[in-house]
Amino acid sequence: MKTILLVDDSATILLSISNILTKAGYAVEKANCAAEGLKKFSAGLKIDLLITDLNMPGMNGIEFI
Repeated sequence: MKTILLVDDSATILLSISNILTKAGYAVEKANCAAEGLKKFSAGLKIDLLITDLNMPGMNGIEFI
């Protein structure tokens, strides 16, 4: 199963996209900010695809990538 990391500061967007991707057969890891996404990488999370919001407080999506 392919794993997708989804990073967005909107809980509604995280839930909506996560539900769609899960129903499509993907494992979805969610992070509500870029810092949380980086923690997941530091913990050894292996992903196949990253989907990130570009406009987030703190660290934006471009800085995160």
